[in-house]
Amino acid sequence: MENDLSAQYLLALLKQLVKQTFYSDGADLSEDVKARIFGDSKMAQEKVSDFIGSCMQLLGRAARGNWNQGKMEAELHKIKDLPSDQKKVFLHIWKQEGSKIHKELVAKTIWNNTLDETAWRIDIQSTSKHVSDINEPTAIIRLKLNTDSHQSGGSEIVHCEMNSEGLASIVKELDSIHETINRVSS
Repeated sequence: MENDLSAQYLLALLKQLVKQTFYSDGADLSEDVKARIFGDSKMAQEKVSDFIGSCMQLLGRAARGNWNQGKMEAELHKIKDLPSDQKKVFLHIWKQEGSKIHKELVAKTIWNNTLDETAWRIDIQSTSKHVSDINEPTAIIRLKLNTDSHQSGGSEIVHCEMNSEGLASIVKELDSIHETINRVSS
């Protein structure tokens, strides 16, 4: 990541990269912005492109991995040809933007409804037309679903009521899903 940018120009570059890569349409850095940031630089055009690519790659890895400050610092420490003042700029940007970038990436990958809230209770029936239904426990479950794919607040509430057998069936299915996820992720 060898370069001759001042910390101030690196900060400007990283802010533009974050804005365009994570918060915008992902378009490349405009030639005008490159000219302003790298105007005083003696770097060849190819080196400028390589440096921008390296910066984007580092920020992308950090965002996908949801790095904390310590992880970012450890990764920057591995880059020997990056001056310490520039490492501080990367850390500064990551401290300001890291969690917001990760949230943005997660929001862009969700296209279905999401479960926001779960509540439940157990009711025991005390009166009924049929004597066999008395003292039968019933689970009442309330699910709040976020129905907006970009997390801006649309929601739907679903209520379910089930007896012991229905609940056992749901638990069995959830256990099966959990086992499958564990098997796939290991």
